[in-house]
Amino acid sequence: MKTADEQIHEFIDVFDVWEPARPFLSLMVDEREMDLVVQAYRQDDQNLTVELIADLLGLDYAQADKLVQRAYGRCILNKVVEDGVPKFTPSNFYSRLDHFAKYENWHDIPPNDRKVINRRFLDEFINRHKENIKRKMRGLEAENALPNDTVMLLSEVEEMIHAATNIVVQPCDCRMLGENCDKPVETCIWLDEGAREALDRGHGRSLTKEEAIELLRYTDKKGLMHTADSEWRDRGLHAICNCCACDCYPFSAAQELGTKGVWPKSHYVAAHDLDLCNMCGSCVKRCHFDAFVLTDEIVFVGDKDKQRVIYDSDNCWGCGLCANTCPENAIQMRNL
Repeated sequence: MKTADEQIHEFIDVFDVWEPARPFLSLMVDEREMDLVVQAYRQDDQNLTVELIADLLGLDYAQADKLVQRAYGRCILNKVVEDGVPKFTPSNFYSRLDHFAKYENWHDIPPNDRKVINRRFLDEFINRHKENIKRKMRGLEAENALPNDTVMLLSEVEEMIHAATNIVVQPCDCRMLGENCDKPVETCIWLDEGAREALDRGHGRSLTKEEAIELLRYTDKKGLMHTADSEWRDRGLHAICNCCACDCYPFSAAQELGTKGVWPKSHYVAAHDLDLCNMCGSCVKRCHFDAFVLTDEIVFVGDKDKQRVIYDSDNCWGCGLCANTCPENAIQMRNL
């Protein structure tokens, strides 16, 4: 029989709990959940029925089912269905932290520690996807869909909503973990299979198509970019993310890795018509990447002195936020 400390150390090892998060482990899992994960990892076949879990832990069926459903809802377990029988397998710390930050006691962790853990999450995100990103950078197809594959216009993600059967909104894990801006948080839209899994776990809030369109337009007004899988017609609907550049892991990773335009993929660029521009600066406020900036040069426009707006297309990621807000239609999105 292992001691409590030995059990905790075994759990840390098999669940891959990151070192900076270990002092806060008691906030994230309880002893029964740790025992459940450790016992599951000791099995040759880790796809376990509730009946088998009951036997392993010495529980009756009702007790085991209650524990399993809670652990599944908290992303400590994952579920597969084989021949109509639900089976459960251990998840990992990465998934558990994602859920913990969105729905539980993330702010019970001190701010400086949250920053360290958030940085570790970004590093893990990059590590999970770097091989596919390298393939994309070499002009090869990724072996599977990368998250936030493509920067998309509002009209394009609205089309995805119209095609969806199930729609769920959840908090944005990036902004919950990163906390670098005050943009809206309940903005991640899950579609069809992803939406059904979220509801099965007890996560998120169901939306009608009309509510989802309204949410997308709201996030657009609040200055959030839209990303999704541009090949959803072939690969199926999954999710629409509404992103900022300061917290969003794909954009942060892309800026660190130098993958702009390749991942997330850009298929538009803004075209700025200086003859129509009234130098109002709305585009400057909306742009996440300093494609539009205000200079110190003063120009006379209409009957007012204004700061000149300049545009550098090399900095444009093709999100369309500038075009959506331009009062003079001086910005149009062009295909690359």
